[in-house]
Amino acid sequence: MTDVKIENNDVALDSAGRMIYLDEADACFQRAVISASVGRGSFVYDRTLGCDYSYDCADEYANRRVALGINEAFARFSNTSAEVQSIGQTVTLKITVNSESRIQEVRLIGDV
Repeated sequence: MTDVKIENNDVALDSAGRMIYLDEADACFQRAVISASVGRGSFVYDRTLGCDYSYDCADEYANRRVALGINEAFARFSNTSAEVQSIGQTVTLKITVNSESRIQEVRLIGDV
């Protein structure tokens, strides 16, 4: 899998103005972060992209609710899962793709 790198909500460019591409694992992790960050149905070209979650930090089950929503969004990707590490203004996730794990911070941004 190859993808264009997204940085600061835009396509990342090198010093010559060319798009930067991601290969294999990096592309899979980027795909997972995007899926965890956007509201389901908000992307006009793929209404199944994204997840549905909202949370109240005071809710003792917030971690579980968010993890369920995100893992439901990841169900379409093979060998991809998430564990919620912390919840606050953002959600810190341990994302695992093909037995490689990375800690990522995501924020539900809604529509894309």
